Order: sequence, then structure tokens, then C-alpha cells
Amino acid sequence: DRFGLKVMAFNPIPAPDAATWQLTMEGLAAEPLRLNAKDLDKLPRVTQNSWLKCVQCWSGRFTWEGFRPQELIRLPRPTAEAKYVRVDCADRYYDFVKLEDLLHPRTLFSIGMNGEALTPEHGAPLRLVMPAKYGYKSSKLITKLTFVDQGGMGLVADGWPYYSATGDILPGVDHPFDFPDETRKIKGGEITEY
Repeated sequence: DRFGLKVMAFNPIPAPDAATWQLTMEGLAAEPLRLNAKDLDKLPRVTQNSWLKCVQCWSGRFTWEGFRPQELIRLPRPTAEAKYVRVDCADRYYDFVKLEDLLHPRTLFSIGMNGEALTPEHGAPLRLVMPAKYGYKSSKLITKLTFVDQGGMGLVADGWPYYSATGDILPGVDHPFDFPDETRKIKGGEITEY
């Protein structure tokens, strides 16, 4: 795309209508609720520069704008039994994320990218950004968060052997778009070497 990122879609769909889009939060929560895009605008904003690393061995560095998950999930107040979050998306993609991974200080919900509003191909109106995990854990087009006591594999981890339930970036090599035709060694976890 124009940002130099490979755009991957699980199930291409028409762009969600921001005027009617809603985020449902339910399950093991004291106050299940639904929010719209204007509700999200009230959450404190942060920007973060981080790599998005694909399990297919490429990566791209971007400045993301959004808010920390702590700011969002304090609203429905997950109960003590909640250990995972099932993330459902408009394109029928779903995944499970450990609550402790969701609350990692570098995880964020993104609504913007590189100084612009997030586009549908990059997950608008809401996507996860989890720099220590492969890109398939950074779910796009999010419509529902369900707090649960047990996790699952998630759509891709359940179907393909090179996708793990945790999505942890493993030590090895990377082919960053910022350095064409170069192979870089990485130690695992969030890419911080370059």
C-alpha cells in the first residue's frame, strides 16, 4: 500500500460504516455495554511507534494512534474470573487474547496510523496493535470483546500449523520493508533491534 505495508485481509468485506459501527463488550463483565465511534473519541489518546511483524517473515514500522486497553476495559469492568478476551471482527475473524497480554504496556487499540485516520484495509474503525506478537494477533475491524475464563486457539491458530495460540514473535530472522533485500536477525518479542 502507500505506506509500504503488505495489506492482508481474512475475508474482504465492504468498509464498515463508522456512523453505525458499534463495539459490544460482554461476557464476564460487571457492566456489559455497547460503544460507538464517538464514545471512543472520549478515551485518552496515545501515539506509539512500533513494528508490525508478520509470521510470514516481513515487517513494517508505523506510528499508531489510539488508546491503551486499560482505558477501554475499565468501562465494562471485567470480573476476577475473566482471564481471556475473545475478539470478534466484522469480517468473521476471531481470536483469543490473554487479558494480561491485552494489558501489556505496549498494546493499544488503534484508530489512526501514520498521522491519519485508520483506513478499513488497516482495520478501521478499531484494531489491536500488539508489538510483541505476530500480526495475526493484531485483529482488525473489531466489533466485539467478550471476557471469558478460558481461551481458545483463534481462527488462524486453529487451522494452520505455523500459527500459535500465543502469537509470540520467535527469535530468528526478519525481512523489514524499511530495508529492502536485507535479512535482519531478531531476538524474539517486540522488534527493538532496528
